[in-house]
Amino acid sequence: MSLLTKFSLKNRAAIIIMVFLVGVLGVYSGAKLPMELLPSLDSPMINVTSFGQGMDAETMADEVTAPLEKELKNVKHLDTITSSTSEGVSQISMTFDSGTDMKEAGRDIEKITNQASLPQGFQKPVVSQLNTSMIPIVQIALESKNGFTKDTEEKIDNNLISDIQDIDGVSTVLNYGKSVTELAVKVDSKKIEEKKIAPQQIMMALQAQNASIPSGQVSVDGKTNAVRVLGQVKNIEQVKNAIIVPGVKLKDIANVKIEQYYEADTRVNGKNALLLVVSKEASANAVEVSKKVEAKVEELKKDYKSLFDMRIISSNGETVENAVFGMAREVLFGALAATIVIFLFLRNVRTTLITVVSIPLSLLITLFLLDQSHVTLNILTLGGIAVAVGRLVDDSIVVIENIYRKIQQEGRSFEVIYGGTKEVAVAITSSTLTTIAVFLPMIFAGGGIGDLSYSLILAVVYSILASLLVAFTVVPLMSFGLLKNIKHKETKPLKSYTNILNWSLNHKWIVILLSILIFAGSITAYATIPQSNINTEDQSMMTVTMKFPADYDQFLAKAKAKNLETKLLKEDKLKDLFFRMGASKEDAKYSQLSTDNVATFQLLFKKGKDTEKFISDVKKLAGDYKPASIEAAKASFGSFGGGSGLELNITAANQEDLKKSAKIVTEKLKNISGLDKIKNNFEDLQKEWVVNVNQNKALPLGLNYPLISGDISASLGKVPAGEMKVGDEKLQVQLTPSKKPENENELLNSFIYSQAGPIPLKKIANVEKQDIKTMVYHKDGKETVQVTADITGKDLRAVGTKIDELIKKTELPAGAKIQMAGATESMQKNFMDLFKIMGIAILVVYLIMVITFGQARAPFAILFSLPLAAVGAILGLIVSRTTVDISSLIGALMLIGIVVTNAIVLIERVQQNRIKGMEVREALLEAGSIRLRPIIMTAVTTIVAMAPLLFGEQEAGSLVSKSLAVVVIGGLSVSTALTLIVVPVMYELLNRKKKKKAKHKDQQEIVA
Repeated sequence: MSLLTKFSLKNRAAIIIMVFLVGVLGVYSGAKLPMELLPSLDSPMINVTSFGQGMDAETMADEVTAPLEKELKNVKHLDTITSSTSEGVSQISMTFDSGTDMKEAGRDIEKITNQASLPQGFQKPVVSQLNTSMIPIVQIALESKNGFTKDTEEKIDNNLISDIQDIDGVSTVLNYGKSVTELAVKVDSKKIEEKKIAPQQIMMALQAQNASIPSGQVSVDGKTNAVRVLGQVKNIEQVKNAIIVPGVKLKDIANVKIEQYYEADTRVNGKNALLLVVSKEASANAVEVSKKVEAKVEELKKDYKSLFDMRIISSNGETVENAVFGMAREVLFGALAATIVIFLFLRNVRTTLITVVSIPLSLLITLFLLDQSHVTLNILTLGGIAVAVGRLVDDSIVVIENIYRKIQQEGRSFEVIYGGTKEVAVAITSSTLTTIAVFLPMIFAGGGIGDLSYSLILAVVYSILASLLVAFTVVPLMSFGLLKNIKHKETKPLKSYTNILNWSLNHKWIVILLSILIFAGSITAYATIPQSNINTEDQSMMTVTMKFPADYDQFLAKAKAKNLETKLLKEDKLKDLFFRMGASKEDAKYSQLSTDNVATFQLLFKKGKDTEKFISDVKKLAGDYKPASIEAAKASFGSFGGGSGLELNITAANQEDLKKSAKIVTEKLKNISGLDKIKNNFEDLQKEWVVNVNQNKALPLGLNYPLISGDISASLGKVPAGEMKVGDEKLQVQLTPSKKPENENELLNSFIYSQAGPIPLKKIANVEKQDIKTMVYHKDGKETVQVTADITGKDLRAVGTKIDELIKKTELPAGAKIQMAGATESMQKNFMDLFKIMGIAILVVYLIMVITFGQARAPFAILFSLPLAAVGAILGLIVSRTTVDISSLIGALMLIGIVVTNAIVLIERVQQNRIKGMEVREALLEAGSIRLRPIIMTAVTTIVAMAPLLFGEQEAGSLVSKSLAVVVIGGLSVSTALTLIVVPVMYELLNRKKKKKAKHKDQQEIVA
C-alpha cells in the first residue's frame, strides 16, 4: 500500500487526471443505474395451481393434488413440497435448495404439468415462479357504471393492453376482473324430469354438434383420399335445434345463450372495474418505465372516454423514487454531519477538506463499480452506502491526523508525508479488511438473507475499499499541496485519559472483573428483549378479509360483502378501495390462492390515518355480519423475514389420530397468552351427501361411477360440457340446472342415463350425510393438520419458547408429530443463520489480524473489544425500546468489523513502540495518548453519520432500519469508551508472561 502513496506523490498530475476520470465515470454510472425498490431476485419457491369446478376439497386432494405431488416430488434439488386443497382449487408449493437454478426448475415443472393426466373439465395447471421484478409498477383502474360488454373487453385485450405492452421496459400486463364468454345451457329441471331426460344425454347431443371424426379412406382414380365426418355449428340457433331424443330439441328443455361469466367480482371504489397490473422487465428502470406508462395512460384516456373511465390508482415509480431519494438524502445528511464533526475536532478548514474529500470520491468509485457489477440502485444498495458513509472517512482521518501531527513536529516534506502515511498503513489496511471480512459470510446465509443482502454487501465492500484507496493516494497528495506553513506545535498528551489508563493497568483484575459483570448483565438483559421479524407492513395500506363458511349461500355472501364495502367507502382519508371476491387464473400467476367464500378489501389511505383505530373499528363490525369472520391488518410488503402468524403442522398414522391430535394441540394453544384466532382445518367442516351405488343394480344397466357422477354433477350446479366452436368463436359449454335438489329425496328422483334409458337415481343408489373437510393440507405427500394462530404481541421469541415447550410436553397418539412453521419458525431460522455468520466473521477477523500483525497475542487482545460492543448494543435496544430483529442482528454483525478498527489503530501503534524498544506499559501509554483523538473522531463520525437512519422513516421490508442504527450507535459508543481501557489491560496481561521470561533471561546473562 505504501507504493500507492509513493506513486501518488511522485505522479501528482496523473492522480489529478485519475480523480477527474473517476468523477466523470461515477456521475455517468450513477445516472444510468436502473432504480427499483428491491434487487431482482428469484423466489426459491414455485407454485402449481389447478382449478376444478364443483369438486370438493377431499376429492380434489385425492384426484388432482396427490397424483401431481407424486410426479413433482422427483424434480431435482427439491427441498420440501406442501399443498393446500379447497373446493375447486389445488395449490402445490415446492421449495428448493439454496443455489438451485430456478429457471431450470421451472422448466422441469412445466414439462410435468403439461403431461399430467387430470380429470375431465380441468385445464392445464398454472405454474407460477415469483421474482421481485414482478412487483407491479403501475395499477390502472378501468371503471364503468354499467359494466363491460364483450366488445369493450376485446378492445381492451387487443388494443389497450397491446399499446401498454409495446412500451419499452414493460414485461407483462395482467387484466384482473375480465369475463369469460361461455355457451350457457340452463336446463329446465321440471321439463327434463317430465320427459325423462338425463343430463348425460344433453351433453352427448351437444358434443355431437361439433365433431371432426376420421372415417377411413376411399380410392378414387387410383388416388387415396381420407374421409372425415365434419360437424360445424354456424350459429346459436343450430345449437338450440339440436335433437336430444326423438321429438325433443334442446330449446324444448333448456334456455341456450352466449353470455359473459365472471370468475371473480372486481370493483374499485364501489364501481364495476377491470384492473390492469403492469410489471417491468427485470433490467428496466422502474421509475422511467412508470413515467412512460403514466404518460401513455393520459394519452389513451381520450380514446376510450366514451366506453369507460381510466385512471392510475398506484404507481410504484413514485414509491421507488421516494424510497431511493429518501435513502440518498440520509446518505447526504450523514456525510454533512460527518464533515461538521471532523471540522469541530480538527478546527482546520484545509485538513477537514482533505478528509471529507474521501466521501464523494469513494461514492463515485462505488457507483462505477456497482454499474460494472450490474447492480441496481435500490433501498438495499443505498442502505449499504448509508451504513458505510461514516466509515468512509475513518481511514482518511487516521492518515491526515498522523500526517498533520508529524508536519507540526518535523515540518512539511515529501518524506514526512510519506512516512506519516506509511506509519498507519498496516493499521488502516487491517481495519478495512476486517470490516469487509465481516460482510462476506452473509452471502452464504440461508432463508433468502444472503440473496437479498447481496447488493447491500457489494455497496459496503466497494465503498470501504474505495475509501482505503483514497486514503493512500488522494489524502497524502492533498496534504502535500494544502498543508503549508503549519506552525510547529508540541503535541500534549491528554493527562486525564493517560491517568485513567495508568490506574487501570495498575488494577487489571478490578477492570477485568467489572467488564465480566457488565457483559454478563447485558447478556441477561438480552434475554428479556422482545424478538420480532422485519417490519414488512405498509402503514398506508390496509387489507380487510371477510370469510364465510364453506357451505354458506354465495348470493347472500356477495350481498353482505357489498354492504361492508359500502360502509368502508365512508372511511375518512380513504384514497381508493379495491374489492375482490372469488378465484381466478390471474391470481394463480402471482401464487395467490383465494376461494369463492372469501372477500378481500384493499384500502389505500392518505397520510395521517389512524390505522390502529381502523383495525379496532373493523373488528367491532364482525358481529353485524355473522356467520362471516372479519379480519383487518396492515398490508404486508412481502413475506421475507416478516409476518406474525403461527403455524403448526401435525402428521399422524391415520385420520382418527390426526383429528384427535388436532383437537389436543388446539385446546392447549388456547391456554397460551399472546395468541389469537386459534383454529385448525379439521374444525371447518361442511356436510356432504354420499351417494352409495348398488353395484349389482348399476352394472347390468351399463352404469359405472364416472357416468353416474357426471349426471349427478349436472343436477347440482354448473358443469363443463366441453368446448364448441360457434361460427369463428370457440366457447366453453356450461350446463346449469334451473333448480338444484334441496333434499335427499329430490336428488334421488333426478334422472341418470343408462342402457335402458333414463332412470331415477333411487333405483340404483341411496344417499347418506357425512362431514367433510373444506381444506386439506399435505407435506411431502402426507396429509397434515394445520393449526394456525395470530401472535398478538411483538415478542415472537416468548411465544416461540412457549410453543417449543408445548411440543415437548404434549402427549399425542403413537406416530403423531408436531412441526412448527410460520413467523416464529422463520425468525428462529434466520436468527440462527446470522449467529453462525457472526461466529465465522469473528474467526475470519482474527485470522486477518494474525496475518497482518504476524502474531496471535496482540490480535487476541483486540478481540476483547467485541464483548464490550455487545454491552452497548443491548443497552441501546433497551433504552430505545427496540425489538431484536434481523436488521438489528445485521447491525451486530457490522459492529464486529467496526469496533475492532479502533482497537487495531491503538494496538498497531503499541506494536510500533515495542519495536522501537519501549516497555509494554510505556508503549501503551504513549499509543493511548497519540491515537486517542483519531479513535474518538472515527467513532463519533460513524455515529453521527448513522443518526439519520435512527430518526428517518423506515421503508417496509428494508434490512437497513432503525434497529440496525440503534445497535451500531449503542455498540460503538460503549465499546469505544471501554476499548480504550480494557484492550490495553488485556494486552499488558497477555504480554506479562513474555515480559517475565525476558527479565529472567537478562538476570541469567548478568549472573553469567
